[in-house]
Amino acid sequence: MARLVTGIHDDTKLQRMFLERYVLPKRHMQRRFIREAIGSGELKRGADPGLLIDALNGPLLFRWLQGHTPLERSFAERIFDRVILGFQR
Repeated sequence: MARLVTGIHDDTKLQRMFLERYVLPKRHMQRRFIREAIGSGELKRGADPGLLIDALNGPLLFRWLQGHTPLERSFAERIFDRVILGFQR
């Protein structure tokens, strides 16, 4: 999968297909959950859903693509705990 993700950047048609099939539907779902959390008061009013998604996913994707350190659940939980603090009320 990492080869697919990194290999498509030279081909705009493949990149668009990958985004439409895998990335955008997931981001749409994540945005909906974040907007619900904002609406319920769990997250700050005016929180940027895209920024939250990228702040959570970015370090995980980077570690996965680089393979320099195992992508472990404890790492993901630490990222979540630290990032979510900036978006909570």
